[in-house]
Amino acid sequence: MNTATKSVDRVPAGSIAMWAASPVVWVGLNFGWLWLGDVLNIGETASVVASAVLLALPAPWLLWASWGMPRPRVDTYIAEGGALLTGFVALYVSVLIHMIGNDGPAPVELMIVFFAAAAVFVAAAWPLPGRRIAYGSAALACVILGIGLRVLYSDTSYYPGIDWVTKDELFAWAFLGLPALGALLQTLWWLRRKNRAVA
Repeated sequence: MNTATKSVDRVPAGSIAMWAASPVVWVGLNFGWLWLGDVLNIGETASVVASAVLLALPAPWLLWASWGMPRPRVDTYIAEGGALLTGFVALYVSVLIHMIGNDGPAPVELMIVFFAAAAVFVAAAWPLPGRRIAYGSAALACVILGIGLRVLYSDTSYYPGIDWVTKDELFAWAFLGLPALGALLQTLWWLRRKNRAVA
């Protein structure tokens, strides 16, 4: 369990470089697999399984950064940031995969993806009190989006009385706005604790 130790050991440059390059490698693997699958004419089942594994990688990545890496260290924060970035991209790609050309509610699979993402955020926040507000907000956004895209589906493209906002934009605002609000509140909480410690 990550106890957020105060030791600041010298961080190997190789570790920093590896974690900084990891998001680029992850994106390259995803695009590379799409190309390789077409070239080798791999079966649909194998292709779906491989894509699902690649899209799921940010989850254990974030959990490792939260539970297994020492803090405070530069490479830990870079790993955490990379996991969050690739996780956001993975969720966005999952929405595209399940919702493009879909005129009805989101399939159950997409709802499960968002619920699983919420569980990952909660688990990642557990050993890190300094992340609980931000990650909790992200988990709440995932739950809202998972339920909203399936249960709150409507045949009406625009909400009554809000003709300039589509339901998809409302869900996007919830998904992006809640984590942003959580990050802001987390920063204010950190500043408050820091000021109290100085006083």
